[in-house]
Amino acid sequence: MGILSDYLAAALRSATYRLGEGGYVEASVPKLGLQTRAPNFEECRNRLADELERWLARVLLAHEQIPELGGVEAPLQELALSVDPLSNPTEQAILQHVRTLLEEVRTLRKSLQPTPPPKEAPKSIPRVTDYLASLGLGLQVARNGLPEGEERFLDRVSLFLGERFHQLAGLYEKLKASAAKGGGDFQYSLKEASQQEIGSSTQFCTILKENGLLQNYRYNSTQRRIYARLSGEGKVHNFITGGWLERYVRQEVLSVVRRKNVPYDLVANPLLVYPNGDKFELDLLLRTPEAFWVIECKTGAFEEALERHQRIASDLRLNPRQVIYVLLGVEAPQLEEFSSRFGFTFVNEASLEATLEELL
Repeated sequence: MGILSDYLAAALRSATYRLGEGGYVEASVPKLGLQTRAPNFEECRNRLADELERWLARVLLAHEQIPELGGVEAPLQELALSVDPLSNPTEQAILQHVRTLLEEVRTLRKSLQPTPPPKEAPKSIPRVTDYLASLGLGLQVARNGLPEGEERFLDRVSLFLGERFHQLAGLYEKLKASAAKGGGDFQYSLKEASQQEIGSSTQFCTILKENGLLQNYRYNSTQRRIYARLSGEGKVHNFITGGWLERYVRQEVLSVVRRKNVPYDLVANPLLVYPNGDKFELDLLLRTPEAFWVIECKTGAFEEALERHQRIASDLRLNPRQVIYVLLGVEAPQLEEFSSRFGFTFVNEASLEATLEELL
């Protein structure tokens, strides 16, 4: 049973997980070509384990080549290739042995799973508006009215840029500078870039061009230079200069609270309304059963907004750490210095997820 369980365990360790459409968790084992999805991580992992068992049984019974997974596949490969299933009279005995081993692996896996605790009564979803009303404050929520398809596209672009920002930072600065000028032509040299950076940059520009954010795009492989023209539309400029980061952060927040199964209420781009009529725009407001959070996203200078957010934190009766500033591209030592100096929680696009995991 060891050779089978070792290979299955190695396959599970190599699996990758991501949040897909509709909040579903998607899992894949690229070397084996397996994919599955489920409403939550635990169910997704269990489904993947079942798929792995069925896949392994099929490969063994068909005597096919077994992909390499850190060397643990060698004993299985010998078993899989040792007998011709179409001609050897001992085939049925070997097949039955394999079935028995797989059943033992399945039984062992299930026996090792912890007994789930008794189900608690579902927690009610806390509301941002209820908390604000208890403080005498109101809320106005912006409605951008974008078609659903455009919303999904902008979310995907934001995820692509946020997850690969370390490779796309230089190109993004060119896009941002062009947006600040109202769009137009720009060039970006990839002469000193790695192949990975070139691949991400050209793929990103292709996505922008196919969806109208770039009016023109061409990559000269000899010069290793991008030639492009940013659209002159105002909504494109707003997205490039900061809207994309808000979308990326919103998706990261949703990913964490759903993965941790935390009841939540999340409001994007609201106006905080005071009794005297004053209004202040915020990026994200998040409420969980345990806390209330203000999340601000900055692609550039942020110092001018600090005083206003310090006042808002006081008015909302928040610990300063419950105000999260996401500063694009700022290094960790500087973030720590800002947190110490100003009291807020400062993160960048790369440290955001881990910080949310810890706080929520």
